[in-house]
This record gives sequence, C-alpha cells and structure tokens, in this order.
Amino acid sequence: MEQLARTFKALADSTRLRIVNLLLRKPACVCELQRMLGLPQPLLSRHLAYLRSAELVADVRQGKRVRYGLRAEGPAVQELRLFLDKVLPQQKELRREADAWSAAHEASECRRENDGHHKAA
Repeated sequence: MEQLARTFKALADSTRLRIVNLLLRKPACVCELQRMLGLPQPLLSRHLAYLRSAELVADVRQGKRVRYGLRAEGPAVQELRLFLDKVLPQQKELRREADAWSAAHEASECRRENDGHHKAA
C-alpha cells in the first residue's frame, strides 16, 4: 500500500503531471523536457528524481545523455498508463503540450544525436 501512496503523491503535482503527460508519448532527455516545459534544469531533475523514486519513471543512459520514460512493468503500472492516457488529454493545456511535443520531438537535436543521425563534437 505504501507504493500506491507514493505513486499518487508523485502524481499530485501539476509539474509532474506535465512531465508524465509528455513521457506517455515518447521517452526524452532532460534538455528536451526543459525546452518543452520551460523549466530550469535543476527543478526538472528534482521532479524526475521524485517520479523515479515513485517507480513511475525509468532512466536509460544513451551515450552522454540519460533518457527518461515511463515504466512499463507490472499490471498496476499498465492500468495507470491506460488511465492517464485517457484522462490527461481531456485537460486542454496538457493536450496542447502533448501535440506540440509530438511535433517538436522529431526535430530535437538530442534525438538526432542519440539516433546516430548527428555526430557529437
């Protein structure tokens, strides 16, 4: 029951809901989330750490970058993802951010670098 309480506490913050809303669509590095959400990197990193400790977000190192995405394992997490995927787009602001995120994400410098289409200096 403690894990369930941590999960809902993590989602009880509007900034973390914005992050989850974007990560539902695609994994991303901090710099991509920072550009989209307009948050300072230290603040964003603290929110990501909170989501990670609540076991909602996982991180994977890819070269120099760390990419974050929503965890996929466990039936509770899968059900929660389905619920969030239905509910979050009903919020006008979150739907707009998700649409802009989908459009902007493909052009991201970090994404091209991690996909091997861009060579790091």
